Amino acid sequence: MIFLHLILGLILGNFYGHTLLFVVASMLPDIDHLYVIIKNKLYNKKKLFDALKHEERYNLRFKTPLMHSVLGLIICTSLFYLFSYNLTLSVYFSLAYFSHLLLDWPDIDKKQYLYPFKKEFKGFLPIWSRAEKIATLVSLFVLMYFYI
Repeated sequence: MIFLHLILGLILGNFYGHTLLFVVASMLPDIDHLYVIIKNKLYNKKKLFDALKHEERYNLRFKTPLMHSVLGLIICTSLFYLFSYNLTLSVYFSLAYFSHLLLDWPDIDKKQYLYPFKKEFKGFLPIWSRAEKIATLVSLFVLMYFYI
């Protein structure tokens, strides 16, 4: 749902200002995808998309437990606050980060939102499913409505 995370960050930024903050915070948890891509040398586009759709087959997890958890939200928001010393912006940051976690909830891959506890959550939608494409298109129209 990378496009949906970006679009949501832009929509929230339009409402509250601080667009860059919302975009970065709503996409930050997916930084772990880069780690997985580099670690497993998934440089071929076809292999990368196949691995994204079939994590079990490749024995991969693109959503690492730390970045896609409440603990990751707390750590990243705390670091943001240490650098900004702005409580309002830190709340915005945590809202955008949390929105990322909520949008990832329906994805079929396993996530550990309560990391370091071993409890796993698994959604029901395949990666880049029809429902996700429709949600992305609808959110794009909403975004265009606000920016036009």
